[in-house]
Amino acid sequence: MSTLLAAFNEGVSHSMSGNHGAAIQVFDRVLVQDPNHVLALSAKGSALASLGRPREALKCFERAIDLDPETAEHYRNAALCQLEMDEPEAARGLLEEALQLNTEHAWREAAAVEIASLGELLATESGKHRTRGIGLTGKARYRHARHVLEMALELHPGLVDAARALADVWSHLGDTEKRDQYTQLAGRLLRTAAV
Repeated sequence: MSTLLAAFNEGVSHSMSGNHGAAIQVFDRVLVQDPNHVLALSAKGSALASLGRPREALKCFERAIDLDPETAEHYRNAALCQLEMDEPEAARGLLEEALQLNTEHAWREAAAVEIASLGELLATESGKHRTRGIGLTGKARYRHARHVLEMALELHPGLVDAARALADVWSHLGDTEKRDQYTQLAGRLLRTAAV
């Protein structure tokens, strides 16, 4: 096994065990030896994103897209960074590219679930325990979460958890009509799933 591959595998092992800081250091060593190592760029981006550093992660994913424009995951990961930075229109363009590259329904659904999970985190984390997002507080935090959760439902309209989370977000934003709309949607989706 080459030393580059061994180093990359070491970085992946660190990431999988949750030691993202160590993983980034290893991926940086790989990238010093091979600046065009797409897998190391993507893995470094994922580690940075896991640490709540979406701006830095986005740069890695953008570079990966430049080097490997046919891989949908690079676009999806970049879109997640854009969503975390509350840039939904930029994210939408990246997601459209990703969905053109990977047209499988299951892949689309998995991307929607990942986006909904980010939206739920943004809505529920606050204060010094916040690990994701751009540090918005109060209603701005809920508006940010709303953008993310709405995009998840656009991708996969059957996500019950996203509809529930949106009902909660609208409740915090003080719009009872929207809260009720998403509460009813979640109920309909649950009944449909039970059939």
